[in-house]
Amino acid sequence: MRDWDGTWRALPLGLLALATLVAMFDSAAAPRERAVTAALAAALAGWHWLLVMAHPQWPERVLAPMVVYFAGLLALAGVLSARHPVFALVVVACFPMAFVALPGWWAYAGVAAAALVTLGDPTGLLGDGPLWGRLAPALAGAAFASFLGWVIRAMEKEVELRRTEVERRRAANQALESANARLARLGEENAELQGKLLAAARQTGVAGERDRMAREIHDTVAQGLAGVVTQLEAAEEAAHDPEVVRRRLSTARNLARESLTEVRRSLDDLRPGPLVESGLPEALSSLVSGWGDTHEAPVTLTVTGQARLLHPEVELTLFRAVQEALANVARHAAAGRTAVTLSYMEDVVVADIRDDGVGFTPSEGGAGFGLTAMRQRVVRLAGNVEVESAPGQGTAVSVTVPAIPSATGQEAT
Repeated sequence: MRDWDGTWRALPLGLLALATLVAMFDSAAAPRERAVTAALAAALAGWHWLLVMAHPQWPERVLAPMVVYFAGLLALAGVLSARHPVFALVVVACFPMAFVALPGWWAYAGVAAAALVTLGDPTGLLGDGPLWGRLAPALAGAAFASFLGWVIRAMEKEVELRRTEVERRRAANQALESANARLARLGEENAELQGKLLAAARQTGVAGERDRMAREIHDTVAQGLAGVVTQLEAAEEAAHDPEVVRRRLSTARNLARESLTEVRRSLDDLRPGPLVESGLPEALSSLVSGWGDTHEAPVTLTVTGQARLLHPEVELTLFRAVQEALANVARHAAAGRTAVTLSYMEDVVVADIRDDGVGFTPSEGGAGFGLTAMRQRVVRLAGNVEVESAPGQGTAVSVTVPAIPSATGQEAT
């Protein structure tokens, strides 16, 4: 349709060039007349070029310049046709140009004006003879031009609608292709991210399991071996007393067997032996009693609040915390007395381990693996560990964890 627009806009120039060529070779016209005709033709060509060809965005869109253009076109075409009949071709070209240049219903007004120009001198309408005979050709030409212009505009609208629909579909297809491409990229990114997450989860799981095994080994094998070594050293020091040696060796043997049992249970990820068939208070009572017998040190256990059955992980965390604290007392405190308190509160359970040993400065003492493992266990349950100590004033370790009930909800016996 754009090519047709260019053809219609060039039509007046083509017909003007043809008419001018014929007029210039007309021997009946004087040279001066031919020169004037050529000048008028050049003026019309320049007028058409300036307002139509040089401004393709104006035709059918901008009313004022096109009305001025079409009036000038009709005036020059009328003058030229009056000077030589061949320029009637240019007047005829004004009919389609009305639809090319003028927007909307103004095109039909332009056709009517072009029809008047085809009559030549309008004053001749008042002369002798039948009026219809003088008007019929002009009216027929105007009617035909109007019909042709209406058809062309209808076709233009249809083509424009189709072009718009095609462009809309093309834009929709491009948007769909772009969306598919983005989805494909997102799918690739998601797959890559999922792979990274799986790898990270696998590494985290490996690290977590490694930490768990390290804590279990420390709480079972390491402490058990430490007890065995302590008993063997005591037996060596009491070599002159067979009864003491036998008692120390028996204790070392029992500790080794208990450690072996604990290792097997830990590998199976079960609760520690004392918690399998008893509640936390009974398990701690057995732990405290055995620790006192092993190290021949006075130790007491006090349980406050309503004892109840807690989640296995909570009881295991508290048991291991007390176990680690007592092991530290045996290794470092040189304590005369040790007290363990288990307090059942509404929302939390607290285990306190206090001794009257040599103490230390917490900010300078550092944290060994045992205390680190204890903190890790407690933090996993959203609990906390507090250590209070000073040189010569003993040490107090307080472990607080949420009182998460057991699935059975029974009270501890």
